[in-house]
Amino acid sequence: MRRIFHRGRLWIAVLLLPLICAPAEAAETGAKKISPQELAQMLAGGKKPLLINNMGLIECLDHSIAGSICIPSEEMEERVGELPSDKGRLVVFYCESDISQKSCEASDVAVRHGYTAVYVLDGGMPAWKRAGYATVATERIPRRAIASVKPPALRKMLAEKAAVLPVDIRSEHIFRKGHIEGAINLPMHQLHRRWRELPLDRPLVIVDSRGFRSPLAANYLASRGFDVRPLFGGMTSWEAMLEKEKKNAKRK
Repeated sequence: MRRIFHRGRLWIAVLLLPLICAPAEAAETGAKKISPQELAQMLAGGKKPLLINNMGLIECLDHSIAGSICIPSEEMEERVGELPSDKGRLVVFYCESDISQKSCEASDVAVRHGYTAVYVLDGGMPAWKRAGYATVATERIPRRAIASVKPPALRKMLAEKAAVLPVDIRSEHIFRKGHIEGAINLPMHQLHRRWRELPLDRPLVIVDSRGFRSPLAANYLASRGFDVRPLFGGMTSWEAMLEKEKKNAKRK
């Protein structure tokens, strides 16, 4: 079907877009998807949406779509007053996840507070970058080569009572569902405020969900003098290691 790019018709087309979140979430949120191409055309047109980056402040200042405001999904409920007073205003949420997990969570809050034109960027920032669109940096985090540590190596360190400290940067409610024994929880969206709570005299291993956010957190902390490494593959990799060992044990 021919893509519609005229301003008036594009607005209508966006209103008819399908739901982006998983079925269970979509029934609650009502958030609809918008493709990178459609969002780019809208930003270039007259009906400019409000863009909300739902990652942590460190990530948001490091790279965002131009014109975005930063509201982490974990803070959306308490900061919903920062949304426009016009609840019919088009609002587009996006995050770093290709499955739009955090933007779906944030869009749910907006819908519950009566916003009627709520959208989520389909494929998130990864899709936006793949489509060739630019991002802007307000405070770019210095990058350096930091080797990751794989789950078996981390477990060996912990078993040998090494000084290493796992720092889990996932949201509190996810951390509570399960985490590496001995890990502390310092969510990514709080890291810019709470990094001084971490010990400078212990090596740190940063744990996230899939290994995508931990490298930036590690670089942020390394720039502040910490001995830090990300966990390769995050908790997904850690749990896969445990599951594999469990299956192997059953075969013996």
